[in-house]
Amino acid sequence: MMRATVFGLCLQLVSVTAFGACPDDSVAARYLRAIETMNWSQMEALLADDASYSDPTMTYFDREPIQLVGSANIVDFWRSGAEESGTNKISYTTTGCFETAGYFLVNLDIDVRVAGTYWNVNKDWISLPGKVVSIVRVTDGRVSEHHDYVEYSAADSTVKQLQKQYGALKK
Repeated sequence: MMRATVFGLCLQLVSVTAFGACPDDSVAARYLRAIETMNWSQMEALLADDASYSDPTMTYFDREPIQLVGSANIVDFWRSGAEESGTNKISYTTTGCFETAGYFLVNLDIDVRVAGTYWNVNKDWISLPGKVVSIVRVTDGRVSEHHDYVEYSAADSTVKQLQKQYGALKK
């Protein structure tokens, strides 16, 4: 079950350099860029102290939705997930973005490179694809809410294919 949580984190580590209609210098863009570069101190500085983070789509893995409150809890969750999964590269394509009333809605196609052993694949590194809709709310110049909606089925399918191709490790 922890793999599913970490996978969700990996898929959510995104950059917004090509932020489409949303300005690159916006708080939301800088926040998402901090996640992508794993700059945890920058991420925490951009979060409101009482910020919230959620990923209700974890139910794909028969898990409870992720719901966190507090900047320190959110940063610790992302940091530990990235470290545990051995994430070493994130690639993305922004397929759409708009801002309305302090909410930034960003559509992303992403590919995350993680340690194969983490997903029981007998290969040093594997790349997992996915789609994410991130909704980031900015209030008083800081991120007050971050919601991710992740399409996990493509990555899940990739893991199964790679286990067949390279062999599955025993748990």
